[in-house]
Amino acid sequence: MRVSRERINAAATATFRHTADELAQGCGSTACTALCRRQNGMIEAEIEAAERAGEAVACKAGCSFCCHQRVSVLPHEALALLAHLRTKSPPLEAATIEHRILENARRIDGMTVAEHSTANLPCAFLVDHRCAAYEVRPSICASFHSMSRERCEYSFNHPLSMGTPKNSRPVLLELQAYTDALIEATQAGIEAAGLASGKAELHQAMRALIEG
Repeated sequence: MRVSRERINAAATATFRHTADELAQGCGSTACTALCRRQNGMIEAEIEAAERAGEAVACKAGCSFCCHQRVSVLPHEALALLAHLRTKSPPLEAATIEHRILENARRIDGMTVAEHSTANLPCAFLVDHRCAAYEVRPSICASFHSMSRERCEYSFNHPLSMGTPKNSRPVLLELQAYTDALIEATQAGIEAAGLASGKAELHQAMRALIEG
């Protein structure tokens, strides 16, 4: 797969401008949801292009090893997740997920970052091995990809050895550079709109919204 530096820069520049312009007009749930959908669509299109080019991306529906990792979200992503939960999810499922969010946040409060990173704590939005908020999932989730399901399974089963050569995740480096650039451009766009852009752990960020 070949992704030119010019293409990465163009996509990042467009993302920065779009994010700054949209959020300058307000940071309501509609705008936040639209930003997440746009970003995810760009990332999905790049992954699909890689697959058409013959790259064997291992990620498939129902594979959820990565949904047990620590995830940090930008403020607008937490807002989009909460809006999706309260407007798109069936009432019983939404209530169950909201309870999980609060329970996960409570558990994470008692962990260090390192402990949480190796705890294999399932995301509150994980339902039957699928993301219940897939359309507006955080950009870090959308960008996460692997060329080996076996490596992901090994990492899940051996979290304490994460970061070692045997427990590494093979990725497409140019695709990773593309998605990293989009995420950085989004954060810069948030700041340009005069808003806070700090990341927070997903469940703790959502708890603040739910209880706030």
